[in-house]
Amino acid sequence: MLASGIFLLISPIRWFPEFYDVRYMGIAAFICAAAIFFLPKIFLVPAGAPGAEKKNKSADLFQVGLSLAIINNALGDMGLYQLYKVGFEYDKFIHLTTSFLAILIIATVLEGRFEVRVFYSILVALIIVVFAGLFWELFEYLSDTVLKTHIYGVYGVNINSDTQFDILSNVVGSLAGVLVLFFKKRSSVFGGLKIKN
Repeated sequence: MLASGIFLLISPIRWFPEFYDVRYMGIAAFICAAAIFFLPKIFLVPAGAPGAEKKNKSADLFQVGLSLAIINNALGDMGLYQLYKVGFEYDKFIHLTTSFLAILIIATVLEGRFEVRVFYSILVALIIVVFAGLFWELFEYLSDTVLKTHIYGVYGVNINSDTQFDILSNVVGSLAGVLVLFFKKRSSVFGGLKIKN
């Protein structure tokens, strides 16, 4: 992400396809690299602390999930969003899969790192993911109106419709994640972390 950020910020804009917001993507790459590196560290505990191995596995899981979400979005910015021209709306795929994985990962991290009971970990994960999805839609709108990017209504269709389907994809992905957690709450979800009652 750091290398991509540098490349996007120093390269001539004419090298890139017209749909690229080159400088915005360069800044975003730096922010994403920092997030991947620094955010998981807030979940780490000292190696000698009680339950340190399990708790630190939660930090690793969070880092993997965050990396996957960022990479999926970066792939879209690099061109996969253009698949709508052949009938595949990649952004709906991202909204669906990211919200699904986010529910699984956030709930598992809450349970594994903070020993939150399964019901509350799922509830908190659901609240976080739903509000994050709504915040993202607002961010897209403000980014386009204030920073003059082109991320809102990426398909050139009715932007209200696009946003409604994005939110619907988030909700469906979130509910699928909740169902998986309820059905698998007594089994291992990721890397030996257990979700318990």
